[in-house]
Amino acid sequence: MSHKLRFGIAAGALLAACAGSSLAAAPLLAHWGLDEQGGAQALESVSGRRDQVNYVFNRARYKPDSAPQWRAAGSCIREGCLLFDGYSTDIAAPALSAGQLAQGFTLSAWVAPHAFEWGDGGHYSAFLSQFDAGTQKGFSFGMQRFGTWGVKLGFGEVIADVRVKDHKLPRDAWSHVAASYDAVRHRVALFLNGERVAEAAAPADAVFTLPRRPLTIGRYSQPEQVGGVFKLNTFLGLMDEVRIAAGPSDAAAVARGMQADLARRGGKAPQLSLADMRVPASAFDGDRHRPQYHLMPDAGWMNEPHAPFYYGGQYHLFFQKNPFGPFWHQIHWGHWVSADMVRWRELPIALAPEDDGLATDGIWSGSAAYAADGTPVLFFTAGNDSAKPNQRTGIAVPQDLRDPDLARWSKYPAPVTLQAEGQGRHGEFRDPFVFRDGARQRWFQLVGSALPGGSGTALVYESADLRNWTPRGPLFSIDAKRFPGFDATWELPVLLPVGKGADGRERHVFLNDVRGQAYYWTGVFDAQSARFTPDVEAPRTFDVGQGHFSGPSGFVDPKTGRSIVFSIAQGERTLRDEWDAGWAHNAGLPVTLSLGADGELRLAPISELASLRRQLLLDLRDASAGDAAAALAAVHGDALEIELEIAPSGTAGRRGMRLRVAPGQAALTDLYVDTARGRLEIDRTRTSDQRAYGVQGGALDVKGEPLRMRIFLDRSMVEAYVNERKSLTSRIYTERADADGLALLAEAGDRIVSLRIWAMGMAGTAATAGTASKGN
Repeated sequence: MSHKLRFGIAAGALLAACAGSSLAAAPLLAHWGLDEQGGAQALESVSGRRDQVNYVFNRARYKPDSAPQWRAAGSCIREGCLLFDGYSTDIAAPALSAGQLAQGFTLSAWVAPHAFEWGDGGHYSAFLSQFDAGTQKGFSFGMQRFGTWGVKLGFGEVIADVRVKDHKLPRDAWSHVAASYDAVRHRVALFLNGERVAEAAAPADAVFTLPRRPLTIGRYSQPEQVGGVFKLNTFLGLMDEVRIAAGPSDAAAVARGMQADLARRGGKAPQLSLADMRVPASAFDGDRHRPQYHLMPDAGWMNEPHAPFYYGGQYHLFFQKNPFGPFWHQIHWGHWVSADMVRWRELPIALAPEDDGLATDGIWSGSAAYAADGTPVLFFTAGNDSAKPNQRTGIAVPQDLRDPDLARWSKYPAPVTLQAEGQGRHGEFRDPFVFRDGARQRWFQLVGSALPGGSGTALVYESADLRNWTPRGPLFSIDAKRFPGFDATWELPVLLPVGKGADGRERHVFLNDVRGQAYYWTGVFDAQSARFTPDVEAPRTFDVGQGHFSGPSGFVDPKTGRSIVFSIAQGERTLRDEWDAGWAHNAGLPVTLSLGADGELRLAPISELASLRRQLLLDLRDASAGDAAAALAAVHGDALEIELEIAPSGTAGRRGMRLRVAPGQAALTDLYVDTARGRLEIDRTRTSDQRAYGVQGGALDVKGEPLRMRIFLDRSMVEAYVNERKSLTSRIYTERADADGLALLAEAGDRIVSLRIWAMGMAGTAATAGTASKGN
């Protein structure tokens, strides 16, 4: 029978310190200075051995190989340090032997965590680990949820787990951590920045021993996994001066070692900037699939961009972010700012799960509104698995309105909206969307849910102060039997004004996400009854790319009065593909919504995107299809904007563009309107010779108008807008670097009214200057 002893030691309840003089420094067994600043090996200076630094781009699949994320001396404790990316970076070293640690040991390192894992399996995100759960032997030294940290020692029959909960590690700042085990006195001690913060007794009748398992720096020895691809329990952040000593230490000995490390820095660790903690854009140079002018984070996984607002001369946009890698897990709120909604800067993480009883398990999607005094307020889904249901609405406000970036946010300590019995399908309660009704000086909150035994819906709440909310019932519902699949939760509800209908009444568009696809209805919202009456009951597909466009969010731009929608452009890759790429997903282009004279919704990319046009490659007017085809032969590129207008000859057929064409048409992708079938489609059957991607699309009626098509090609991303009536978002994953040609799809007798093509510049994102955030 095995036993596990866990000690959560508070500083005020430490065991009594032992009498006597300070211990001499224990002899070093191993030391990794991490000063290399290049290459894929780390010197272990005691033995002179060079250990492998594992990293996704050591053997890159989609780009040229590149070294791990080394940092220069200015950001580090001594001559250099290493950024662990949270999923692919660790250092593999030979196993230590039990004989080497017979008298005990001291493990130490300088660490600057960027974020804290969820703690899957109860394991540490390890700084150092040589542990085997099956035999219960070895050690694992690392951090846990919310910045708690400690060490786990396996004695065969007994595991001693000593944790520090009241001296948590800060994010984005250097800390010195050490763990000591005294095999003679059977004591375990933990030290933070040279001070003992925990001590506990180890089993006196058990012998510490080690498994025959490699030593790992930066990852737990037996990590939990996602899909058999992503390894969890992995450190994210900077690490420096990692040491293992053959004997125990006390506070004085640990402090002396710290002081020696900092001697050339005047006794202070360097302050870190956000750029120190992020993977730079240059790490992805040469990636043939990574978009260049679509919005995306520095690295890792993103989902819905949400909570847009304008304040102090800047647009703000937040997004679902996993800072640990390109996979869904431990969701935070990332944050961007922009002057034009085109060129964005990524700021520190705005909201993170914390041990606050509010959102301990995730900060999920939401929106933004303004308080009565104009202060921006964020509304988010507070994930807390200890609550039933585990989804509530939380709010956060800026810590300092004088900060032009509003980089730091404070959560209100309690949820402001709870789902009560009888309010929708219990346990389905997320993605709050908040807006103000100016006429009544009241705010409305829509929360995605479903009706028991019926369709999905958005539950409506009303408030006079943004903190106290009164339920008003469901916004509207539809016949789930007539429309199969719409009994699912209506996630990410959005309600925006789009203009007056033919009857003179103001129209709104209601958008949502059902099973990964965005739908919409136009209709009338009555603030008095808090009900929405759709013009047509049937849901309509917003984008016909079949799942690439999802996660809608939106706002009314106070500068221009435009209703603007943001979206996530989903990838179409396996977990292994995304592991190899280092990123997953990007935002779609911002789109303006309005109502046409015929009462139908119109959509178009925002006009500010024209500022990305770097060079006009082709400007053709009133030409035959043959002349246009000849002119296109000289145009190449994978980051383009294309404007095409065709006056059809009257013959039904396919009209549009052939994209990403390789020499000899060895690879190509067709994007077209098929007037014979009334469809907008993308045919990717010849995109790749390694995978069949198929045809995507949906119904489109251009109402007899000349065909007007705008296409935004951005490496793997493609967005098309046809006659402002329908969009298509998709992916083009071609293996060929020379697949950068274009061709015209037209029928005999068609006239090309105009064909203009621009090479697009990079928008990208950059980490903001200044210091990194150290908390919310």
